[in-house]
Amino acid sequence: MDEKLRTSGVQVIGDIAWGTHFCQFYRTQEELVNVVCPYLKAGLEDNELCIWALPRDFETKKEAEEPLRRTIPKLDIYLEKGQMEIISYKDRYAEKEIPDSKKALENLIKKADYALLNGYSGLRLVQDTSWLKNDWKNLTGYEEELDIAIENRRITALCTYSSGKFDTDETIYAALSHRFVLVKKEGNWEKVENPRLKKAEERVIQPSGEVETKTEEENENLKKLLEERTVELTEAYKSLKVNEKQFLQIRKMTHIGNWKWDILTGELHWSDEVYRIFGRDPERFKATCDAFLGSVHPDDREYLINSIKKDFDEQIRNIDYRIVLPDGEERTVRTRVEITFDEENQPVRAEGIVQDITELKRIEKALQEQEEQYRAFFENSMDAVLFASPDGTIHAANKAACKTFGMTEEEIIRAGRNGIVDQSDPRLKPSLEERDRKGRFKGEINHKRKDGTIFPGEVSTALFKDKNGLMKIVIIIRDITERKKVEEVLRKSEEHYRMLFTNMTEAFFLGEIILDRDGKPYDYRFLEVNPAFEFHAGVKGEKVLGRSHLEVFQKADPTVIEKYGQVASSGKPAHFEFFTHLTNRFLDIYAFSPEKGKFAAIFRDITGRKKIEEKTRQRAEEMETLMEVAPVAIWIGHDPQCNNITGNRMANELYESEVGENVSVNSNPVRRFFKNGHELTVDELPMQKAALKDINVRDEEIDVLLPSGELRTLLGSASPLHDADGNVRGSISASIDITQRKKVETELTETLDNLESLIKGRTAELEKAYSSLKESEKKLAEAQKMAHIGNWDWDLVTNKIYASDEMCRIFGLDPQEFDASYEAFLNYVHPADRDHINAIYRAVLDGKELVGMDYRIVSANGQERVVHGQGEVTFDRENIPVRIRGTVQDITERKRTEKALELSEERYRIIAEQTGQLVYDYNVEEDTAHWAGNIEEITGYTPDKFRNMNLQSLISLIHPEDEKKFLEKYERFRTYGGTYRSEYRFKIENGEYIYVEDQGVGLKDAKGEIKRILGTIKDITERKKAEKSFANIEAARKREIHHRIKNNLQVISSLLDLQAEKFKNKKNTGDADVLAALKESQNRVMSIALIHEKLHESKGTDKLDFSPYLMKLVESLFQTYKIGNKDLSLDMDLEENIFFNIDVAVPLGLIVNEIVSNSLKYAFRDRDRGTIRIKLYREENEKPEHQKHENSRGDRISSINNFILAISDNGSGLPEELNVENASTLGLQIINILVEQLDGKIELSRSSGTEFTIRFPVA
Repeated sequence: MDEKLRTSGVQVIGDIAWGTHFCQFYRTQEELVNVVCPYLKAGLEDNELCIWALPRDFETKKEAEEPLRRTIPKLDIYLEKGQMEIISYKDRYAEKEIPDSKKALENLIKKADYALLNGYSGLRLVQDTSWLKNDWKNLTGYEEELDIAIENRRITALCTYSSGKFDTDETIYAALSHRFVLVKKEGNWEKVENPRLKKAEERVIQPSGEVETKTEEENENLKKLLEERTVELTEAYKSLKVNEKQFLQIRKMTHIGNWKWDILTGELHWSDEVYRIFGRDPERFKATCDAFLGSVHPDDREYLINSIKKDFDEQIRNIDYRIVLPDGEERTVRTRVEITFDEENQPVRAEGIVQDITELKRIEKALQEQEEQYRAFFENSMDAVLFASPDGTIHAANKAACKTFGMTEEEIIRAGRNGIVDQSDPRLKPSLEERDRKGRFKGEINHKRKDGTIFPGEVSTALFKDKNGLMKIVIIIRDITERKKVEEVLRKSEEHYRMLFTNMTEAFFLGEIILDRDGKPYDYRFLEVNPAFEFHAGVKGEKVLGRSHLEVFQKADPTVIEKYGQVASSGKPAHFEFFTHLTNRFLDIYAFSPEKGKFAAIFRDITGRKKIEEKTRQRAEEMETLMEVAPVAIWIGHDPQCNNITGNRMANELYESEVGENVSVNSNPVRRFFKNGHELTVDELPMQKAALKDINVRDEEIDVLLPSGELRTLLGSASPLHDADGNVRGSISASIDITQRKKVETELTETLDNLESLIKGRTAELEKAYSSLKESEKKLAEAQKMAHIGNWDWDLVTNKIYASDEMCRIFGLDPQEFDASYEAFLNYVHPADRDHINAIYRAVLDGKELVGMDYRIVSANGQERVVHGQGEVTFDRENIPVRIRGTVQDITERKRTEKALELSEERYRIIAEQTGQLVYDYNVEEDTAHWAGNIEEITGYTPDKFRNMNLQSLISLIHPEDEKKFLEKYERFRTYGGTYRSEYRFKIENGEYIYVEDQGVGLKDAKGEIKRILGTIKDITERKKAEKSFANIEAARKREIHHRIKNNLQVISSLLDLQAEKFKNKKNTGDADVLAALKESQNRVMSIALIHEKLHESKGTDKLDFSPYLMKLVESLFQTYKIGNKDLSLDMDLEENIFFNIDVAVPLGLIVNEIVSNSLKYAFRDRDRGTIRIKLYREENEKPEHQKHENSRGDRISSINNFILAISDNGSGLPEELNVENASTLGLQIINILVEQLDGKIELSRSSGTEFTIRFPVA
């Protein structure tokens, strides 16, 4: 073989011979390519075939080509002719395929032979063998076989290893498998020789005559070789230990620990940082899998185990879970896991890192909650809310706006102000002028929807600046179409009332049918119309009389004309509903025929009712969706006492309750509620207060102690729910969890207090530093650098200017290169501020004092900053300025902070005014308050007069009867802190008293003393009036409910007594008899319950539409008693619109229940078919209506209607010997009692089955 040395291209290696096999350990891609690129370049230039088998670090070939191309400009030429090959990891091995080392060596030898056959000098190989790491025996064997394979071939091989993928032992063994190793120490590459291979090589190349053959000498050499290898391994191990120690220090600083788990033996190893993260003592705590799982939060254990099992398939991934420290503290950690597999692809070892991410999770949650609150306010507003610029550009619109305008948010933004506002409205221009002049506007402006329809809107706008200082507008629009319609209807109602005796309220017209050649109606002619018709049709009477419908309106609905034709031809009246496209309205039409061929129609507009029905349906659907997706907890009380309360998904999560669980404290008192340290009673809870007092409860903070022992703080509101008659039927509440926010507020308060203390200390340090500036230039430069204050000195006589180093740094200049002059200084002053600086300079020359000022500069790097200048002027005896000294301080960050505070205060003020309440910030020490909100609208006092009042002045305006209670709450609040809430009467400007609700929270200083109070005052006068008016209504409603419940319970009790009598004389009663009896009692109670269900559906009326009730009752009995496959049919003939009160409906329903159930049980025992017939109709009354009637109790009643109920079947019939009036069976006894209760009579017919006929009167 040619022994000519080859150029390696790597300086630290030098020339190498064919058959050289060495390796490189690298930590980054940059270290890898720093060796590989020049190594391959030298081979290409020496006519060698070069192959680079990429490691996993490179996902694609292009990532490797980029560094190669920088080193080898002709790379594309080499690639094109095939001298250079780049093989990606994915191209070599399919996913999860275990590489075959033997096959890899065979391919290598074939490549070497190919190179020689194609005229190349040999083969230069770069490859990554970490793919054999999971099979360590295979890896070391491969390296040894590679040595043998290339020893006598024209091949040089470089094996690259990523340091992070091998532990200490593996690194040493890998290094000993190569001729030499390239490692990086202190930033430089070093070549570390393998002493074993080096000595063997030296022995091989020695002349044969010089080889010592003595056994003793050979043993001595081997001994020395072993000693040298031991020393080198020891030094390498020490170096790795030093690196490992540095690595552990880095992980400790970043709160990252590492662990290893031998899956086969179960042995678990933790680093010291893992013990610190888990709060465990390494000396006392034994790290085992069970002990580790014991530290994991119980709710996360199953998730963690499943995630680790999943890693067996997916390899490396992150897992977040919670742990519980020994002191009970809950923390969140993130684990990164990597699994090692054996030859059979079974997991044998897992290792990874652990990092404490508790603070990261807390910050993420706080940011998410804050964003959700702002978004909830914007998205859930019932009014349209827009954010726009003064020029009319719209930036955002909420859902209500999209619904109001019939557009998507993108369409509203594209439309802008001109696209949604009626430009012809004369009020538009004055409203914009008022907004620009006053900063706000409130009034009415016409708007237009997407379909072009115009609607009136009540508009409220306000100007504010965003975080970038740009002027923006918040616009709130309320559609007042319905209100306008109501106003219009009221006006017309008064007019109709004045014409009541001369005009009809419904539209009326008389028409004559027009037939076609086939005798079918196709049009009609107007013969007479009333003014109401003109109003509904929108045409004058003189324009339609004598003309046909098609002549007037051009279009006609053939269905309506057909109905009119049927009425005119048959003489039968018709009643139907119809939607007319002429006026886009729903009409309720009644038509009759006064004579053949003619008809009269009376119709009324029911569009409003139809819209209400549709809105009701949509509202129900929206409420169901809202309850499910709302990002707040919502509870609904289903009864006036809130005995049954259920919540949505968020509510269940917050209360730790199940879906549909009743969380009312009345029935499930597992939660306790507190406010300001006081445990609330049931009547003090928001939902109960809203329902029991029929009031709106707003923005109450309550602490809830959950069953798990966790204490959460909720901010919520509640409102009563009413039925159709305005009676309270329950309440609804919405709350958000502000536990974390309260914690953050406390932490922020402490932080602000600490900052104030630091600022005071900082100010004292600056003053001290400034005093020392005059004593030492060196100290001056240090103080300036510390405080970001530069100084300058301008000698007006010599026109020389001195600028300190810090001043130059503020202006972004190099102190050594800056030529200080007034003109150079002006070049860096913002163009908009130069005239102001020049004016001050001229004033100084005129003998005036120099005052402090803020101005903007543009630094040398183009950055705009704000500085504060302060100076003093020195005058000579003639009062002529001769010297000016001053300082410049960079106050850019302070200005940004002030700007942000101004923006926050502006938003604060806008929100206060928009919500209709006063917001105050009271300084306890100064006895002054800052107010926001419409002071004059609520109190009558001017803002200036109100703001000048101190605490004592405001207390003097509290009603004398309420003053003591207010002062007690206030003093208790000042003593114990927290929050307070007080209701009292407040004297306004006109001398009257209004009820207000005062809520506040105290802000403490570092000593724990309250220094400021933030709070709100809301006018609740109308709420107080409503509470008083609803108190009497609530009492009357309760008495009526108690009366009805008592009557129903008496009926049920009597039925159960009769059922019990059935078993008194029986010696042996089987389970089947008892079950049958219970089933009969259940059906009787069901018939009563069904009556109350129908009464509830009738929305407030005390009478029941009996025919539908009877149909539902009998159908239920059929489902209960129908046996096997018997073909039993039901024939019902029930008169419509028969209404009975509950005193008639209950006994009549029980009678039907007894007769029908008996028929179903006994009449068809031996038959496969049968029919049950039921009739209910009003009997013609021969008596005059005024004739009196006396019932069985001797009561005199008038206006009697007689009814007949007939129930029959074609079954086997009752026995002839059975006497109905003296029957022994419970069912017939109940029937006789109930018929007597109705003052009725019962008749029994046994022909063709059984038929009961019951006649009864109803007043």
